[in-house]
Amino acid sequence: MNTSPQKPIRLAVLHTHPIQYHGPVYKQIAKHEKIQFKAFFCCSKGIDEYVDPGFGTTVKWDIPLLEGYEHQFLKYPALDIMKELYKYRPDILWINNYNSLPSWTAYFAALALRIPVLLRGDSYLLDNAGKSWARKLFKNTILRGFLKGISGILYVGACNRDFFKTYGAEDDKLFFAPHCVNNEYFRKENELRLPERADIRSRFGISDNRPIILFCGKLVPKKQPLLLLEAYRKVRSSTSCALLFAGDGPLRGDIQKEVEKSAITDVHITGFLNQTEIPNVYIAADVMVLTSAWDEVWGLALNEGMNFELPIIATDMVGGAFDLVKNGENGYIVPTGNVDILASKILEVFQSKDKLDSFGRRSAEIIDSYSYTEMVNNLIKTCELLVNQKT
Repeated sequence: MNTSPQKPIRLAVLHTHPIQYHGPVYKQIAKHEKIQFKAFFCCSKGIDEYVDPGFGTTVKWDIPLLEGYEHQFLKYPALDIMKELYKYRPDILWINNYNSLPSWTAYFAALALRIPVLLRGDSYLLDNAGKSWARKLFKNTILRGFLKGISGILYVGACNRDFFKTYGAEDDKLFFAPHCVNNEYFRKENELRLPERADIRSRFGISDNRPIILFCGKLVPKKQPLLLLEAYRKVRSSTSCALLFAGDGPLRGDIQKEVEKSAITDVHITGFLNQTEIPNVYIAADVMVLTSAWDEVWGLALNEGMNFELPIIATDMVGGAFDLVKNGENGYIVPTGNVDILASKILEVFQSKDKLDSFGRRSAEIIDSYSYTEMVNNLIKTCELLVNQKT
């Protein structure tokens, strides 16, 4: 009987650049005894300071993005990844998109080396009607062929799963790997900062107990912050409240002009907030609203807000809402572009303190299942299955 310890699975991931949500996941994967992990990055964006056009400002994340796992930056990604795969010889290659040259060259190199390929890609069908004919043609032809060579697909939620099934993915190739944030960190910050809630609210210019509606994200057209401003104006006619925009972007000036033109009071814009600053807006808020109209495959701000026991109102163009929002339990999903329904649902949440509290508690319960531990455990099981299939 062979009692020698099983060799860890060599897992390589190819990603565009270090991302604030992924670094802690990679660290947790690398700690797992069943995995030998290495990340290959195409550039150092996020580590180095860069201009983010969505936020309209210079960004450099204030949390460690490379800590606790082996990594390498590729000078010429599309060429270097082929060479590095040959040298590293992983048991599995994990790629995070299907629309970049490095992903395609890595894909073909892995197939040539008989390395199973895992794909995790942010796509959904909710805004498919607005896509160009060229993009639809690409997905109906090239993507279908691409998926045939993929050994496993890590889908992040229900809408993402539907997308891959539409383009030919078979059920036995689909594995759940949810979009998640550092629940442990945000829960801890909630406990630490909650006693300072009144002081935190006053720093944002809100010094009383009026409920705060929170928008957290880039002030860009696809997220429709002006729609929320219009809904807020309707809500204000029925109840006293405040609106907090946590973020920055090209529509900031338009929001400020509309506020001044229409004499809308108690609207506050924080500007860009880094990762260690963002918990304060969740502490201050009473309900979180995400009004995106397109290209919002998930919406990780929802995960963050739910860790602070916030009720959620999101449009039906937010992919993550169909996993995270249970209508009438922790919030509501509303049709995008409908100001009246959006305003009415905000008012429903504000009906009573008991409703706010019960919705908030339910948010915290739901988000427990969308954790790094859940994602990593599902990934490990998928890797083991693919390695066993190969042998």
